[in-house]
Amino acid sequence: MKQHRKRLIAVLTAMLLAGALAGCGQESSTGNVNANSSADSAVQESRSDEESAAEDSEAESSNNQTESKAENSDSKASGGTESKASEESKAGKDESSKASDESSKNDNQGGNGGNTQSSSKADSSSKADASSSKAESSTPSGGGSESSEESSEIKPTYHIVLNGSSAKYSGEGISISGSKITITKGGNFEITGTLDNGQIYIETDKKKVKLILNNANITNKAGSAIWCQAAKKVTIETLAGTTNSITDGGTHDEDKGAIFSEDTVVLAGEGVLNINGVYAHGVQSDDDIIVNSGTVNIKSTKSCLHSNDGIEINGGNLFCDGGTNGIKTDGYVTITGGSSVFLGGVREEKGAMYCDGPLTVTGGNFWAIGNTCTMPDASVTTANVLALTFATAQSPESIVNVMRGSATVFTMTSPRGYKYVLYSGPGLLSGAEYKVSYGGTVSGGTETNYVWSGGTYSGGSDGGTISADETKEKVTVYAVK
Repeated sequence: MKQHRKRLIAVLTAMLLAGALAGCGQESSTGNVNANSSADSAVQESRSDEESAAEDSEAESSNNQTESKAENSDSKASGGTESKASEESKAGKDESSKASDESSKNDNQGGNGGNTQSSSKADSSSKADASSSKAESSTPSGGGSESSEESSEIKPTYHIVLNGSSAKYSGEGISISGSKITITKGGNFEITGTLDNGQIYIETDKKKVKLILNNANITNKAGSAIWCQAAKKVTIETLAGTTNSITDGGTHDEDKGAIFSEDTVVLAGEGVLNINGVYAHGVQSDDDIIVNSGTVNIKSTKSCLHSNDGIEINGGNLFCDGGTNGIKTDGYVTITGGSSVFLGGVREEKGAMYCDGPLTVTGGNFWAIGNTCTMPDASVTTANVLALTFATAQSPESIVNVMRGSATVFTMTSPRGYKYVLYSGPGLLSGAEYKVSYGGTVSGGTETNYVWSGGTYSGGSDGGTISADETKEKVTVYAVK
């Protein structure tokens, strides 16, 4: 710094000498060799051309120190690009070239870069701003932080013990009025015991609710046994080794079922859940219905599963015996796993499976039998599906059998008359030949939910043979002869 000051004094002295000569009437033009030569000589002795630029800038920066401090304060608040340039300068240049770079930047930005302390403060401010910006950008829009919080939070389990016409509870977000149990808080609620004539009513501020059924039997003789008025999602989970039942009754809104929800309903667990839709549907949702696991048996006066948006079956063992439709939705049906049986009702226009949107099958196995049935969408279905259609209705309890060579693919029947039979499962192969029979009898084996496992089929009428060419596509529709 002392050397720089000495050089600066030499420069200023030369400049003052040139100015004094000019003031005495001598021209300071290229024609006045003596004056310019004196100044040039002084400059050359004190510094190189590059050092001259840096020192001239430093002199200018010193004269404008007040302005530089003010602008550095602005720079510190904004955390702009100056700190980045300062860091690069420290990494790659010596003190002399750093002064030159800072000087050039000062000329362009009004002298902001000459104050090293201000630059450091701006550097810190920039890092803080960047950290804050990163924290803000890591939170997804649309309530993502809440979802993350919910997924990482370990929620306590509250308990509701049913006792005939009343109940007791421990935990938060629960109130009881007579035989009506109201849940107003999101969380997990384990329910055990029997409620002879009452209701589990859910109304939260759009929070997730899980009902964990532990040998619970809930009956409402004048409405839905479980009614979810408001929740982000309601999950009904059965504990392993337990058998649970949900039953409605009386006369209530025909759009409602034994389980009714304004929001998504998820059925899951490792136990058994028996649902009796005495008045109308088994499970009715104004949103989606999702079956993930557990053993779920539904018998209903109308549709077993009735959804406004869609039905997803991803796992578990599902049996739907519907008085009108096995399952029905205004939206889509997607089957990705599990083992399901769908039985349609007695009315001619009702069927085993009905959906306004696409029926997509990508896994699992299912049997569907009824007067009508929605056909799978061949453009999105990736599992093999066989659909049999009969020209005339088959009588109740009439058996239909499909063989592949000597191996039985499936054997099933229905408690009601039927014209459509659909099957999808591991025994169905592409490019294979199948023989169809109907009527006849089955000896031995086990019948579960109108589907036989094992046993020997015999007799019956020949329904024809489906050729290998006809089964090359994933979805095969065959008119039984």
